[in-house]
Parts: sequence; C-alpha cells; structure tokens
Amino acid sequence: MAAMSRACGWVLTGLVVAMLVAPPPSHAESRMWPQVAAMHPMDGLTADEIQSVSIVLHKAGKFESSTRVVSMTMEESPKDEVRAWRPGSPFTRRAIATLLTDGHLYQARVDLAARSLIGWDEIKDKQAALTIDELMSAGDLPKQDPRWISAMAKRGITDFSNVLCLPLTVGPVSDPALQGHRLLNVPCLDTSGAANNLWGKPIENLMARVDLSTKSVLSVEDLGVVPPPASTPSHAYADSGKYRKPPKPIEISAPQGSNVRVEGGQVHWDNWSFHVRLEPRLGAVLSLIRYDDHGTERDIAYQISASEMFVPYMDPDQTWSFRAYMDIGEYGFGVLASELRPGQDCPDGAHFLNMTISDTKGMPVTSNGAVCIFERPTGDPIWRHSELLNNTAEERPNNELVVRMAPVVGNYDYLVDYVFDRAGNIDVRLGAYGIDATKGVASRTLSDPTAKQDTAYGTLVDERLLAVNHDHYMTFRIDMDVDGTANRLVEDRFNVRRLDNGPRKSLWQVETRPVETEGPITMPLNAAQFRIESTEKTNKQGYHTSYQLMPGHSDVSLLAKDEPIQLRAGFSAYTLWASAYAADEKYAAGLYPNENAEVDGLPKWTAAKRGIEDHDLVLWYTVGFRHVPRAEDWPVMPGLWHGFRLRPFNFFDRNPALDVPPAVEARGAK
Repeated sequence: MAAMSRACGWVLTGLVVAMLVAPPPSHAESRMWPQVAAMHPMDGLTADEIQSVSIVLHKAGKFESSTRVVSMTMEESPKDEVRAWRPGSPFTRRAIATLLTDGHLYQARVDLAARSLIGWDEIKDKQAALTIDELMSAGDLPKQDPRWISAMAKRGITDFSNVLCLPLTVGPVSDPALQGHRLLNVPCLDTSGAANNLWGKPIENLMARVDLSTKSVLSVEDLGVVPPPASTPSHAYADSGKYRKPPKPIEISAPQGSNVRVEGGQVHWDNWSFHVRLEPRLGAVLSLIRYDDHGTERDIAYQISASEMFVPYMDPDQTWSFRAYMDIGEYGFGVLASELRPGQDCPDGAHFLNMTISDTKGMPVTSNGAVCIFERPTGDPIWRHSELLNNTAEERPNNELVVRMAPVVGNYDYLVDYVFDRAGNIDVRLGAYGIDATKGVASRTLSDPTAKQDTAYGTLVDERLLAVNHDHYMTFRIDMDVDGTANRLVEDRFNVRRLDNGPRKSLWQVETRPVETEGPITMPLNAAQFRIESTEKTNKQGYHTSYQLMPGHSDVSLLAKDEPIQLRAGFSAYTLWASAYAADEKYAAGLYPNENAEVDGLPKWTAAKRGIEDHDLVLWYTVGFRHVPRAEDWPVMPGLWHGFRLRPFNFFDRNPALDVPPAVEARGAK
C-alpha cells in the first residue's frame, strides 16, 4: 500500500527531480509579484499563486533551506460568500501552506491579494502527511545499515540494484519515546525479472524502521528466511501471444460534437452545472452542484468529495500488523493521481483537467490529465412504458456525465467516479483495481504441510505467494444544500402495522421523523430511508423538497473498539454520519492522522451533539468492503465497484426527464 510506486513514476517523469533541485525564488523574483489568475472562488491555486505563496514565506523569513512544503492549497472563502458570488464579481483569495522545518510542523496562511502572511502557527504533537522526497530517501536508508545488509545476506542477496524498498506509514504511535519522530516502516521487494509487476517477489519477514528526523535506521526486524517465489508474473501478455481474439470495435462517439461545456473548472451538461477543482490531499472536489429546473437554478449540494480512506490488513505478524493506512491523510489522493489516457481510461472525446500543485520547495508542478469528464449513453431507457390496452409504447434514452479520477496508492489503483444522469440522480462510485498486496510464504499449494498456517490470514494466489485479507473504507463528505442551506435529515421508518379486520393481516407504513442531533446513524440503513429535506421549500404537492441517500452495499469495521489502529478510524464503525456544517471539518480522521493514536475527526466533532434540524448540515457516507482475495485477483485485479446514489425525492413537481426527446429525434438533431 506504499506510495513508492507512484514516486517511482514521478522519477520517470522528472517531477521528483524538480522537487529536489528547485531553487528558492530569487530576489528578482520576489519583486515580480504574479497576478491572481483564478476565475472562480473555488478554483485551486494557480501556478502564479503557488509562487506568490512561496515568495511571501521567503520574505517573511519562514522558508529556510531545510524547509519542505507538505501541501499548499486554496483556503475556501466563507460559504455564504461563495454561494452569493456571480461571474464577474470580485472574490478573495487566500492560501494555506503546511511546512516542515527541522522536524517542526507549521501552518501558514497567506492573503494573495495583499501579498502578506496573515497566519503562522506551529502545530505541536502532530505529524503531517508524507512528502515525495521523504519517501524517496527513506527507501535508501536500510541499504546502508549493517543489520539489514546481514539479513539480506542470509537470503542470498548481496547486490541491491534490484531491491526496491517501499516506505510505509507506521500507524498509531503511542510509545512516548517515539513521540515527535517522523517514522516509516520499510519492507522491500526483489524486482529482478519484473516487467510491470513489482509485487510478485516480496522479501518476507524483513523490515526496517527508519526515523526521518535523524535519517537513521532505528531497528531491523528479521523473523526468519522465507524462500522467495520462483518467478514474478507479468500482467501483460504482449510477449506470450495469449491474447484472445480482438473484438470488433465498440466506441463512444459524438459525431456532432460534445454536449459538455467546460470553462476552467466550471462544467455544464444537460441541466446540470457544477465546479471541479483538484487538491493535493482530496483529489477532485465538486462544488456548487445545481440543476436548471425550467429556467430556475436550484441548489442540490454545496460540495462532494472524498474525505478519507482507511485500509487495515488482517495479519498479526510483526511485519504486517501495523498495516492500516490512511491513504488520503497520510499520502494524498491528489498527489497520487495518475494520468488518465484517452481511449483507455476515458473515451477519446473526454475533457481532461490538469492539476497544478506545489512541490516540496514551493514551486508549481503540473500533473496532466488528473481528471477526465465525459458523457456516455447507458444503453438503458431513462423511462419507458408499453401499454397493451391501446398498443402504444414510449421510451427515452439515458445518457450520463462522468467525472473521473484515478489515484494510485502503491499497489492499488482506485477509480473515483461522480456520475450525473438526466433524471436528477447523482451516483458516487469507487472502483478498486491494481494488484493485491502480497506476502511470501512457504507453501506452493494447499496440499503442502504448512498451508493451513500460511493461509490463516489470506489466499494463496501463486506459489509461495499469499494475498492478505484486508478492508477498504472510503468516506465521502457530502455537504447538501437542498434548495438552500436550511435543511434537516429525516428518516422514513417502515413500521409494520397489524390488521385485525379483512383478509390482510399486516402491512407497513412510513413514519417520518427528523434526526435532531449530529452523530452516527445507528439504525440499519435497510430499515428506513434517509433524506435531506429543505425546511423552507415545498414542491407543487406541498411536500418539503428533498434528496434521498440510497446506500449501496457497504461494510463497517469489525475491529474491536479498543483496537489501536481503529481509534483514529472511528468513522469506519458506521456507514452514515451527520454533522452540523463547520468550514474546518473536512477530514473524517482529522487534519493530521499520520502516527495519531487518539480519537480525532468525525467521532470527536460529533461528540458535541450539535443540533442539525433546520440547519446547514453535512452527511458522511462510508463505502466499505471487505476484500478476501481470490485466485482471479492475481496477477492483476479486475475492477470491483461499490457506491451510493443521491436521488431526488419530491424535489421536483414531476418526472424531470419528461422533456428528454425520443431517441429518433435526438439522432436527427443537427
């Protein structure tokens, strides 16, 4: 689950080189203040703004030669200002930078218009996310340690040119002697013979713990030699001639041009409009999601984005038990966003958005094709009816718009899709791809004498190779503004009523009640339906307008509540949470989950039990699934998808797709 594979990709593209050697702005540059080029208050930082932040920090004496930028992002303006903003109007621009200097963590706030430092705080007793250069340097530290070199010699490895060491976050740190140290655990892989699969030859039972503060190896754990797998399988068949017969081409095309209009970060399609920006930590952030209801722009959601991803592995061995990653808070979905390719990851006619972020020295670097936006026909009708009584039939085709990103966190590739259709539905979908995290074992098959012991915590996917059981919990932050910010969360409970008269003995009725205070939703989600309802607006029939959250399959964590790795991931104990809106509450595990051993984030905030009725509120939905690996997941996984839907419920006066033209008319349009 390490971020190292992505870092290797950055080496190939030259981005890490840019990070490590970029000089600080010169005095001449510090006098040349760039102009703010953002066109929308929710735009991410531009290259000029990133340079401006660096210049301000240098002038204020806050950027020393040893300083590294962990992240630099746009600070959102107050929500009421953004909601009231209209194109052409001025807006404020501020930035937040998280910095590391000689083991100290700082947060800076910069006013970009005034070109001034307006906030500077040292963050005590916390550890920020990892930086690319830290990950790169940590991988080399074990190769200089005599204990590690000796352990490798026991395995017959003395040439380290094909040894790739993959720094991993260590999980919660409660030992007082280790407080304040930036720690990584470093297992390694043998990449000899590997083409495009680096994960087939783990050097098992050997791990170094390194201290980034002192750039030293604290300990080397050697649990004994495990014979390595015989070979590293490739997941490409180009050299083997084993491809199946190619099918005839199936294409998504728009011969008369795209129906999608993208202007900077602003997207328009069908009756939908919204803004997309890209952040180093969260990746794609969708804001100001609105629907044109016959000329009236109606608010649906203020913002939807990923918030945190918790991935705990289920192996108690010392070299595995710590593996419980916060992929967003410790590494960053935006930083790890892979380039999406036309005709492969997205249709040829897709719109692609680049992401500009700061490197560790405060200089802008651009990741191309970090998000794609495209429309596609579903092949399904959005509505239909055939009437046998008068022999009539009518149907309408459904198209949908997809906003996609693909962060690659070590061995895992994730696809995160936000999908809009013509009936007012929004689907949020998470796809897991990539390669299983593997562990070297003694068994070749289940008939071997050690097979029962070797497979106690996973599945044998190849000779001497185990894929370890694990979970994925991706929490999405859903800031709904259904016809404005005056909302409430209601639950429609299905109550069974016993009937004493007539042939029927029972039926169910709907009892609607508001959720009055914030916290986890403890009722089973299949026992009720949950809606975000406007407390001010009603539809034609008099119902309060609302959107329903329709859950998909979702698991919750089975780990004990006093399990150390579970304490900082309390959000994974429930599928759905509600909280009162707060601008600084964005990350389900808190702002600094790296090494954190305490409860933080969503469980901590909602312990206040703030009222959420007739209030601006936020929903948090965890897409959770347990992954018991199977033979079919090796050497590369087919995609596994989960998600949820936001569906209009009495939001409209009638079916909003009633005006969708028939397919025949759509094909004939010029």
